[in-house]
This record gives sequence, structure tokens and C-alpha cells, in this order.
Amino acid sequence: MHQALPSARFDVASFGELVSDPSRVAMLLSLMDGRARPASELARIAGVTPQTGSSHLRRLLSGGLVLAESVGRHRYFRLAGDHVADVLEAITLHSVPRRLRSPSDPARVALARARTCYKHLAGELGVAWLASLEKRCLLRVEGGALTLAPAGVTCFEALGLTVARWPAGKPCLDWTERRNHLGGALGGLLTQYLLERGWVARLEEGRALRITAKGRQGFSQFGIARAFLSGASQAAAAIVL
Repeated sequence: MHQALPSARFDVASFGELVSDPSRVAMLLSLMDGRARPASELARIAGVTPQTGSSHLRRLLSGGLVLAESVGRHRYFRLAGDHVADVLEAITLHSVPRRLRSPSDPARVALARARTCYKHLAGELGVAWLASLEKRCLLRVEGGALTLAPAGVTCFEALGLTVARWPAGKPCLDWTERRNHLGGALGGLLTQYLLERGWVARLEEGRALRITAKGRQGFSQFGIARAFLSGASQAAAAIVL
């Protein structure tokens, strides 16, 4: 037996214990939109008392799954990084067959259409976005990573996005679509650009996104069908999560 296995099994078991509680999982999933939230809001999302919520957060903090930052008298919590988001997405992917048995649930439909996967665009829209970038040869594979091709740099600079050094991205298997969307630093950068340009907008709570009128026009320039964009917008507008 490999010498790393004895310690590794305890590491895996420890992680499994942290994500075995539904309340802690609810907190972690709510942070998958990349934003920080106060303890009181996370407790409300998990459906527990503030005292119980604080106990759960201490466990997640000591386990390295979340980070805490103080703003005035309040403490805000966020995921510890992309690596945590990747693991949560992989776990969710494993449970897809059971989750998709209620396709008529407006909340699930909206989440599947357009959402954030930590800091990058996911769902049907995220998959369509990556496919459109690839079809137009705006991306290239470089050293196993996805980077902007010269045509991609030209395209986004023409749209007002200028970066001194473009980061690399990576394919991220989407848990609802079972196809890749654009993850990594490049995926996060382009998603932030879409938010700042007003092509997509966050709902007040949750990870679902709505596509704006400006976004329908912008995405259509990348070859994404207007019929799809209109449908995604209507689905997302109905969700309160």
C-alpha cells in the first residue's frame, strides 16, 4: 500500500464529515456565487439559529473550507477558493440524476438555465457561452489550459475589456448540463465583465442569473440564439432562492 494512503483516508473522511450536515452544505452552496455573506444570513439560509450557525461556521473555518473577514463589527464568510468550489461542484455532479427528477420546479429550472459556479458562468448559458467562444476560434488550448486566442484578445478589447496579462481558464464539467463551461481565472474574469457590462444580473439571493435586454443583444452577437436567451431570462426572473 502506498504510504500516502493511510493519512489520505483520514483527510477524505474528515472532509466527508464536514459536508455530511445539510445545514453546512446549504451554507457552502450559498457561497458558490463567489460572494461573502455575514453569519446571520448564512444561518437564515441554512434554517438554523444564529448560535447553531456560528457553530457550523467554526467547523467550516477550522476545516479550511471557508475564510472569514471582519468588516466593522461584522464577520463575513466566503469559500476558501476555487479548489473548494471545484469539489462541491463535483459532489453535486455525482447527485444529478436524483436532483433532475423535478424539472418543473421553477427554482431548479432557473438555476439550470443560468447561474454562477463560484466565479464563472454556468448552466445552459455557461455551456452555450463556451461553445460560442470555441466555435468562433476565440479560445485555444495551451499547455492543457484554455487561453484567449489572438482573435479573442482583439474581440474583447474591442468590447472594452483590456487586460495587461490575460489569465488562463479551464473546462469545468457542468453538473446540470454534463458538458463543459469555462472555468478558472479566465472564466471568472469574463463573467465579471458580463456582470459589469450588464449582460447578466444577479438576483437578490441565490446563484441564478437573469439575462438583461442588453445581454440578449450582446450574447446574440456571439451566435447564441435569441430564442434561448429570451427563455433563460424568463426562467431566471421567476426564481426566488
